Amino acid sequence: MTAADVDFAAGCGYKYLNGGPGAPAFLYVRKSWQGKLRNPLPGWLGHARPFDFELTYEPAEGMQAFVTSSPSIVALAALDGALDVWERASMGDVRAKSLALTDLFIQLVEERLPGVFDVVTPLEHAKRGSQVALRHPEGYAIIQALIENRVIGDFRAPDICRFGFTPLYLRFVDVFDAVERIAGVMETESFRDQRYAVRNAVT
Repeated sequence: MTAADVDFAAGCGYKYLNGGPGAPAFLYVRKSWQGKLRNPLPGWLGHARPFDFELTYEPAEGMQAFVTSSPSIVALAALDGALDVWERASMGDVRAKSLALTDLFIQLVEERLPGVFDVVTPLEHAKRGSQVALRHPEGYAIIQALIENRVIGDFRAPDICRFGFTPLYLRFVDVFDAVERIAGVMETESFRDQRYAVRNAVT
C-alpha cells in the first residue's frame, strides 16, 4: 500500500480473498494517520490493555487500535487456508482464468439458450470483472430455481441474474454443468413454480 501512495484502504476477506462467509475484513491506514484517527467502532482487542478489563477505554498504539472485536477463529482459519492458495497464484494467472471462465459462460449461454437472456456484462475484457449478469423478466424466480439445482447465483432488481466466477477453485467443467442446469430450468420452465414467486429478504 505504501507504493500505491494511499492514505486508507479497506477490503473484504470474503469477496476478494475467498475467505468464505464471515471472513475478517482488512484495513490499511498510512503510518502518519495512526494515532490521530479514532476508530468509530472501538473493540476489546483494540484496547491498549485488553486483559486488564478497565472501566475506561484507551486505544492501542498503531493499527491495533482499529481492531473492532474478537475475530472468529473458524473464519480466521478459513481465510488462512484461502491465503495459502493465493501464495501459489499470480494475479495475472487469476485474471486470465477469470476471463476464460466468463467468456466460456457467455458463449455457452448464447449457444444453448439463444435469445433467452440479455447479456448485460460487457464483452470487452477491460470492462469486465469476474462475474456475468444476465437480464430476464423472471430473474428472481430463475435464481431461486437454480439454487435448488445447486447453481448459486444471486438476483439484483429489477431483472438481473448474477453469476460469480472464482478462478482459484472453479473449473471449466463446472461452467458447462451450470449452463446445462440453467438450460434445464428454462426449458422445463420450472422457475414458474409459485414457490419461487415469494421474495426472500436475501436474494
